[in-house]
Amino acid sequence: MKYGKFLVIFIILFTFSAFAQNEYSKEPGYFNFGDLSMFEQGDGVTEVFLESNILQLVATVTEDEEPELSAMLNGLQLVKVNVFEVSDKNENGLRNKIDDLDKKLVSQKWDRIVRTKGGEEVVNVYIKTSGKKDIEGLVVTTLDKSGEAVFVNIVGIIDLKKIGKLGAKFDIPTLDKIDKQ
Repeated sequence: MKYGKFLVIFIILFTFSAFAQNEYSKEPGYFNFGDLSMFEQGDGVTEVFLESNILQLVATVTEDEEPELSAMLNGLQLVKVNVFEVSDKNENGLRNKIDDLDKKLVSQKWDRIVRTKGGEEVVNVYIKTSGKKDIEGLVVTTLDKSGEAVFVNIVGIIDLKKIGKLGAKFDIPTLDKIDKQ
């Protein structure tokens, strides 16, 4: 009987949390990368999707040891990362996707703050600012011909000086380079 009550409570809580999920697409710092499923064919695929409830949990856990990181995590709504291994099969498609996303981001008034295009590497970093000049969103797209293609969207109030710590904490490629740009 004890387990039955626990199961009912768990189902109710799970149902409410499923309905309570935020509609992130309405946030000013959210960006939709579109359909990336065509790049999921290989073995080297990673997807990270951290919503505000998980980010706040990590913020609470890290509060004593890393107060700056904790404060930044409390201001975030979503961290979304897609990583794909680059191969001869998908390289052109990934390059085209990054070029298409660049045009879309610029047309949606995202500010490109970093653009590197050289032979085997492409790196683009964009920010979305509010009227008060707060950074409300960050998008990073990278492609390294001999490695990975990475698509990152961070939604919420962002401090670029501290973003490298977020990359180190969650092992998000390329974020550690942003604060050095």
